[in-house]
Amino acid sequence: MYLSRVRINRSRRASMKFLGSLQVAHATLASCFPPEDESRKLWRIDYLHGEPYLLVLSQERPDFAPLVEQYGYAGDKGESRGCQALFDGLAAGSRYRFRFCGNPVHSKKTPGSRDRGTVVPHVTAAQQEEWFRSKGEQAGFAVDDLVLVQRDIRKFSRRGKTVTLHTAVFEGLLVVTDAEKFRRAITEGIGRAKAYGCGLLTLARL
Repeated sequence: MYLSRVRINRSRRASMKFLGSLQVAHATLASCFPPEDESRKLWRIDYLHGEPYLLVLSQERPDFAPLVEQYGYAGDKGESRGCQALFDGLAAGSRYRFRFCGNPVHSKKTPGSRDRGTVVPHVTAAQQEEWFRSKGEQAGFAVDDLVLVQRDIRKFSRRGKTVTLHTAVFEGLLVVTDAEKFRRAITEGIGRAKAYGCGLLTLARL
């Protein structure tokens, strides 16, 4: 697998549309891969020294040319590095710094109903932090230190309807408790709204 990034040129007027619309970003990212590539791509927008970057985890190396033509810097091909060695080396007890953007939600069931319930967002910081800790337990890691650094409500149009996503960005320290579960969670993503910039957990060695 590859972890790739490309810088977005904020001085271009069109870039505000890319940064402001999850639907536009999703569609643009899809254009960076062959049409026959239907594998999952995890992504998010990060800021480094105040500059926006698109960060992507994918099975194949992306070709950022379509994105750069509209929203990037001329001649920029982005950066990609293989991360399979890191994933293969994951082991219980390993500690990492992490960054994660997720869509904290839960199912609210109607009393007496047998259906799975309605998906509703967690709206308080405490609820969102507890959601992430719970997801960590399911995904094979324990949160050692946690900071909720950003909370947003994003809206965009999809198939004629307005979609509203509550997102939360977390940073901190984690400890791997189950390497196989953790490896699967990183490659498949955590939580919902993966197509719209949520679910990507990135790591940095201590």
